[in-house]
Amino acid sequence: MRKMLMSLLLVAPAVFATPQQELNTRLGKLNNFTASFEQRVTSPEGELISEGEGKLAMKRPNLFNWETVRPDENILVSDGKTLWYYSPFIEQVTAMWLEDATSQTPFVLLTRNDPKDWNNYNVKQDGDTFVLSPKQASNLGEFIVDVRTDGRITEFAVVEQDGQTSRFELENIKNVSPSASLFSFTVPEGVELDDQRQ
Repeated sequence: MRKMLMSLLLVAPAVFATPQQELNTRLGKLNNFTASFEQRVTSPEGELISEGEGKLAMKRPNLFNWETVRPDENILVSDGKTLWYYSPFIEQVTAMWLEDATSQTPFVLLTRNDPKDWNNYNVKQDGDTFVLSPKQASNLGEFIVDVRTDGRITEFAVVEQDGQTSRFELENIKNVSPSASLFSFTVPEGVELDDQRQ
């Protein structure tokens, strides 16, 4: 009886991990990957507003390259310190500190996987689905992410306060270390720079 009780006590912490701890553990299992994605934006009533597609590469901590190729080309690159957003259509680059971008770009949370970040959110878990709701006032209503037990992120969605939802489904997920060149950005010649790192 005593041995059984001791074994239950040793197993109990893993069984009773909080959703934040489980999310952190799962994300920590896959530190590099590349994938393609399909995006669907729907209205609060569920009507399709737009569709898109692109590719992404990530390397923890804090490095990622997110390229949307349809409907409009744009690139989001984190070099670990600065988040660069480039829109070739309007010929503008916006630069901001990565630290300041977590509230505006929930995907950054996944690339950082910093346990302190999760303290700013109420996290609920249902199987492989984690729902994050900001504890402080925010434009973000919810951030929903599906993370398998092996650490693969298969889908995530950003739900705005008004109910508009941007859903991203990841495909062709490969556990590879992306080229370092994907995580550096040089402002193209003749393009306006909106530098918000002041």
